[in-house]
Amino acid sequence: MPAWARIPEGVSAEQAAALPMAAEAAWRALDDLGVQPGELLLVHGAGSTVGEAAVRFALHRGIRVIATAGQTRAAALDEIGVQVAAYGEGMAERVRALSGGHIDRALDAAPTGGRIDRADQPSPAGGSLPTLIELTGDPDPVLTVSDFAAAAELGIRITTEIRYDRMNEFAGLAGEGILVVPVARTYTLDQIQEAAKLSQSRRPGGKHMLVL
Repeated sequence: MPAWARIPEGVSAEQAAALPMAAEAAWRALDDLGVQPGELLLVHGAGSTVGEAAVRFALHRGIRVIATAGQTRAAALDEIGVQVAAYGEGMAERVRALSGGHIDRALDAAPTGGRIDRADQPSPAGGSLPTLIELTGDPDPVLTVSDFAAAAELGIRITTEIRYDRMNEFAGLAGEGILVVPVARTYTLDQIQEAAKLSQSRRPGGKHMLVL
């Protein structure tokens, strides 16, 4: 169902255009995961636009957050008050050290479907979803927004029903600076192949916007 909202003062047109998909997916994921204020949520892949939006929404809801991210976005996440664990070997131990050993729920927002082995690099097989189950103690408190095939094998929850009924709320949060979706770069139509190549590199550093 189409939905729209006015662009708040102080929010650029590029930022506004980048916001809907990431914000909707992140908000829906938190709702479907059922995470409650006061619980400790692990956002895996928090350097993605959906992951960062989920982190910001969770903090706004009074949820405690630990994130995993690569070097590209780790500093930005630290600036908003989130403890960040690096990807790669030993990730589970680093998360446990930050959490004190207990994670209530985990959201996989990695654009590669949780298949991240070391900073910003996709792992050849397996992915990180089994590690999220290990950290929560059960598949049920884990939800992925991307790795549906692995989720079916592991008994992890997914979310797919797109809902754009909160656009006014998202716009308001963007206007207050609570919701920010990073824009890496804008492109003109004749640069579309360059944009697609960088997007497929899995190192976009934010949304890539086509300006018509």
